[in-house]
Amino acid sequence: MIRDSKAFLIGIIMMVSFLGIYAYMMSPSFGDGRNGLEFADDMFNSISKGSVEKVIQGEIGKVDAWNGNNIDVTLQAKDAEEADKWSKMIETVDGSQVAVNNEAVTVKADLGKVLADIGEVCTNMFNNNGDAIEQKYGLEARDATYSWYNISKAIVKDLEKQQQFKESIAIQQFQKKVIEPSYNYYGVEAKQVSNNVGIMTFMMVFYLIYTIWYGFSIYYLCQGFGITMSKSAKKQEA
Repeated sequence: MIRDSKAFLIGIIMMVSFLGIYAYMMSPSFGDGRNGLEFADDMFNSISKGSVEKVIQGEIGKVDAWNGNNIDVTLQAKDAEEADKWSKMIETVDGSQVAVNNEAVTVKADLGKVLADIGEVCTNMFNNNGDAIEQKYGLEARDATYSWYNISKAIVKDLEKQQQFKESIAIQQFQKKVIEPSYNYYGVEAKQVSNNVGIMTFMMVFYLIYTIWYGFSIYYLCQGFGITMSKSAKKQEA
């Protein structure tokens, strides 16, 4: 039973408008067949990509410090096919020596040049230039980058066996700060917050108001039905 028709009417109007806006947000009306949530997700991904670009390039800029630091490692692939793929990729590194024996890939190379090659791949990935990677390795861009990630993990594993922890840590840092973000952001357009202040402010303010709008619609509906909350009276001591 409705006890407060005015509050109930306000609640109905607010809830209907809330659902109407929600229906519009779920419609493919935000470009490229995206709904509002997908548009917002793409926007935040683009902004976050723009914010990590300096970190990636900064880390790539450090690889020259490892020039002349030679590594001699044996990598264990999961099968002969993967070992063959790894060997062909590592052979593109200037001055590298590679030998394959079933699943084992023996590598002698300059660590700085290895990281530089991986950095080149990751730069192309980050810039969504997959064609350059495919031309170099004859592999799909994601496949090539993921293979370099697995190669670097295998290098780390063997370096740790040799107690070359300094080199191992450097490669693991490169994985986290360069390879992983470049792979994850492939295909995403990079945007800067400074160039999108208006839309970012609107999205934040809209989310805040929209959430409060829903809360008040529930509040007025409850008030219309006579459902209220009040403090219970304190019991008088005898």
